[in-house]
Amino acid sequence: KPVSFSRLHGIAKNTGAKIGKQTVINYVNYSLDALLLFSIQNYAAKLVDKEANPKYYFMDCGLLGLFANKDPESAQLENMAAIELIRRYGQENVYYFEKNIEVDFYVPDDNLAVQVCYELMSDNDTYEREISALLKLKSHFSDARCVILTMSEDKDIPIDDTEIEVISMWKWLLR
Repeated sequence: KPVSFSRLHGIAKNTGAKIGKQTVINYVNYSLDALLLFSIQNYAAKLVDKEANPKYYFMDCGLLGLFANKDPESAQLENMAAIELIRRYGQENVYYFEKNIEVDFYVPDDNLAVQVCYELMSDNDTYEREISALLKLKSHFSDARCVILTMSEDKDIPIDDTEIEVISMWKWLLR
């Protein structure tokens, strides 16, 4: 999720830590400098919001396991996709898209929209959320290529004039 320094500070304080907001900012910046974390920005946001609310990912998915307490498998898949997209396209070319919808990743140079979920077909709510986000993104970028990365599902989903490609993470990583 996109997160601000204020929110991180609030989370730290709720755990009982006596820490100032500037210390949180310093620690995040140290982690970015040490290449423990990297961030991506919202493609649809104004410049101020891009800087204030990035999404942070771990360079090592193992570190994520220490912090992810809600749906860790899905968080690790998304983190893995972020690492691979940065490797393929460069950090300056990978964004998330949030403008009344949230799409996990958007690569404007390749016109690629990527959603990540552990399982798509077994839960109707997940299916609707992931598909509708990509279809709404298509209203902004009509020729966007839409991909959903999952743990083990592979399928092409044609909806009207849109083809959504569902790919297992391992197959996508081998491409």
